[in-house]
Amino acid sequence: MAGKSIELSDLPTETLQLLVEKCDFLSRRRLRASSTLMCQVVNSTKLFIPSVEVGLWGGEVKVKLKFDQPEKEYALKFKKNQTGGTQICQDCREDVLVENSDYMVEGIDWFRQMCLQKNVTIGRLEIEAIFNPLKVEETLDLVLRKSETPLKIKSIFCVGMTTADIMWKIMHYSDKKVLKEMKVKHRKARSFFTSEILMVFDLCRNLKKIEFECTCIVSDEDLLALNASVIVLKLENFSEDLIYKLIEKFTNRREEGSAFWIVDSKLADRKQKLEYRNQLIDTNEPTVYLRLSDCEVILEIGDTSKAHFWIEDPDYDLLDDR
Repeated sequence: MAGKSIELSDLPTETLQLLVEKCDFLSRRRLRASSTLMCQVVNSTKLFIPSVEVGLWGGEVKVKLKFDQPEKEYALKFKKNQTGGTQICQDCREDVLVENSDYMVEGIDWFRQMCLQKNVTIGRLEIEAIFNPLKVEETLDLVLRKSETPLKIKSIFCVGMTTADIMWKIMHYSDKKVLKEMKVKHRKARSFFTSEILMVFDLCRNLKKIEFECTCIVSDEDLLALNASVIVLKLENFSEDLIYKLIEKFTNRREEGSAFWIVDSKLADRKQKLEYRNQLIDTNEPTVYLRLSDCEVILEIGDTSKAHFWIEDPDYDLLDDR
């Protein structure tokens, strides 16, 4: 005699959540659409997305969710069509047309639906906007302010100078207890332009890692008040007094893997550099190294592989497969 079949609705919530935890992103999406019960279960089950990439160009928004396996990537492209609506494109599926809609609002709202949930945490958010960044910032503000849930991201990676204000906007709507790292990176093609970014101190105060490839405008007082254990900055004409105070602060903390790298942006193009490296202490505590040249100061404490400067990543470009 055949055994009695068990419906999903008969299972306790804890068991359903364990089942959902084993499902990939697409399977969760299908379960979510299957019933009101499964929608509630999926929404209450934790989901970690290792990487989310958002690219905003002229007439197009691309959002890509990246998981541990490349075949598990999930990407949508939102394009402005000829009638003024939005064309939503996805690999191996027919395009979807949404009339009387703004492609940018549609794209950012989809990002909100996927990522701005209580149960969702993003490992790294990478964002680039090279077209009409002011409109992007305004659209982000319009869409993200609707949610009572802050965006949970561990690190934010901003590509291109035009994206900086957008980065600050996203950080404003992020959970400050979760966000620990940030970086601003030049695109290679534009790296020869002189550019500056004003650091928003309140958003950076408690980060663990801060990196700017462009010149950063920040007062000595704010720089010394940062709690980050890894700091990479370009400054104009940094003073000896500032460097002495930074060295004192970092060596007093002796936090394993901490480091700072300060570059004088006006001297950074000099070809001849005099480098000095010396072990400052010889104890069982984390070893401190100091390297000096005519345009930069690098201080490393202990195992700096833990620090791993993003700025040293070779030839990295966001969404270079678009």
